[in-house]
Amino acid sequence: MDINEILLSAEKLFISKEYNNALKFYSHALSKERNNIDALVGVVLSDFGMNFREDAQVLYYYYQTQKEFFTNPVEAIEQLANNLIQNRGSDVYDLIDEDIALNDGIEYEDFVNLIESKENFQEAFEDAIFSTRVVISKKWQFIDFIERLTDNGYFSVALDYLETHSPMYGADQEILSLYSLLPKGEMWSTK
Repeated sequence: MDINEILLSAEKLFISKEYNNALKFYSHALSKERNNIDALVGVVLSDFGMNFREDAQVLYYYYQTQKEFFTNPVEAIEQLANNLIQNRGSDVYDLIDEDIALNDGIEYEDFVNLIESKENFQEAFEDAIFSTRVVISKKWQFIDFIERLTDNGYFSVALDYLETHSPMYGADQEILSLYSLLPKGEMWSTK
């Protein structure tokens, strides 16, 4: 198995909440490529997931959607996980929102307000997407985002988001039903 196959297997196990087995695969990936960021984060989150099953999934999704913006992804995820361990009553979403505020992201609700404050969706969407990163940390936000994209003809963008992020929700029917919002045939590139 090459490194990508190992990481894909690890990811599938992680998403299935089989943290012990995911940890083994992420560790195996590290034996092949010692500084692989996805494997390092996977080890941290798999270990964390053994005690905090649902929070680990949320942190994993956050990492997947934001990893290109982190200066040091491993340190950022370790810090969020440690904050959750130390503050057991904390809500994982509150910690993510704090992290976003520190790292100049725009929360989804702020993104929606920006979109709704302008009359032209395309202009508002492109201004927001190209000037900052929109952090989608909750399932309802992801659903709303895809619906807004398809309502405004951004089918190829919606498809890219679905293909990238829907595996993180497993076989969630609400997420899978979003594919039905896409037109049939070759209309993917209308925007």
